[in-house]
Amino acid sequence: MIRTLTFSLASALLLSAAAPAAARGDRDQDNLRQAAAQGQVIPLNKLIADVRSRPPYNDMTYLGGPQFDAGRMIYALKFMDGSQVVVVYVDARTGRIVGRKP
Repeated sequence: MIRTLTFSLASALLLSAAAPAAARGDRDQDNLRQAAAQGQVIPLNKLIADVRSRPPYNDMTYLGGPQFDAGRMIYALKFMDGSQVVVVYVDARTGRIVGRKP
C-alpha cells in the first residue's frame, strides 16, 4: 500500500514538472517559426541541406531528430559516421557550424 502511494505521488510530481517544460517547448517552436518567417533565422531544412553538403558530413548519414536551444539559437544535428554518432552544432541565425561532438 505504501509502495503504491509513493509511486503515485512520484508519478504525479513528475507529470506536473513536465507540463511547464512541454509548454515552454511549444512556445520555443512558435518563436522559432516566427523568427524564420521574418528572416531572422535560417529555415531548418535549409540548414540541414547546407551541413549535409559539406565535407566530412556529406559522407555521413543524417539521423534526424534535431534539437534546438532557443536561448543560444543553436541546432544540434545528429549524423552517423561509421558506428559513431556525431553531433554538429549550427547557429540558426547564420548557418555557421559552431561546434561538434566528438
